[in-house]
Amino acid sequence: MEEVFQKLKRIGEVELGHAPVVVGVMKSLSIHEAKRAKESGAAVIELRIDLLENEEKNMGKVKEFVTMLKNFQSSVQMPIIVTNRKKEEGGSFVGTEAKRIGMLNSILETAEVDAVDIEFFSPAELKKMIIEKAKSLHIPVIFSFHDFKGMPSREDLLAIIARMYEEGGSIAKIAVTPKTPSDALLLLALTHKVSSEGKLLVTIGMGPVGRHLRVIAPLYGSALTYGFMEGEEGVAPGQFSVKELRNMLLKIQWNFEQTTNEKIPNPKHQITNKSKYLNSKFKTKRKV
Repeated sequence: MEEVFQKLKRIGEVELGHAPVVVGVMKSLSIHEAKRAKESGAAVIELRIDLLENEEKNMGKVKEFVTMLKNFQSSVQMPIIVTNRKKEEGGSFVGTEAKRIGMLNSILETAEVDAVDIEFFSPAELKKMIIEKAKSLHIPVIFSFHDFKGMPSREDLLAIIARMYEEGGSIAKIAVTPKTPSDALLLLALTHKVSSEGKLLVTIGMGPVGRHLRVIAPLYGSALTYGFMEGEEGVAPGQFSVKELRNMLLKIQWNFEQTTNEKIPNPKHQITNKSKYLNSKFKTKRKV
């Protein structure tokens, strides 16, 4: 059981919770783009099924891509997070929840991915299907929550995060839109609190006020930070490119090491508003 637990604290061979990990967001089944992501500084890639061209939204092609990427003879060999983001939470998938999550489940059944990201407020039965499948594969579940207009209160955020862990999430992912510096500070303090308890949390600030948190939050314990490929457009408000993220993290590496005695891993060396949220989503409130 301990071995299984430890596997859920990493994505592939990349350990989480010790130092910032940059994730490259991919919108195509391209080994060349995956290699470019790695060379730019990504340690993990996120494969966005909803952003693939229609001809690539084929389970056979996805499996072929994953197999090629995971081949021990490949020069890339990067861990893969798979997600199929719905439009309401910043994605491009339009269709029924059964179809969207069914596609995600089919990928888990056919391709050896390393983690799955699913929106926390997905239909309960469909979400349970993904949790059980991931559990059988011993891969982590990333439960994600997005707010593109603002951010819930501290109490509501903590309650959402607590429920994420209770319902089987290995990693809680909160992407919100701070409006003031006080909002940004609240998010950093919350990140430090939860990560200091040994839990895996990803916090992302979107929009102009939150943008700097994509670089700063990892130094306060946020397990992952996401970037787009150089030359492309970001897939979320305020996102930096993978190369920009890596360069900025390297520039502040000295301060990071002085305060935590941890080194930012070099990917080349790696093997690897607000009570309404609870009132509308939860049947009962819980004290945190």
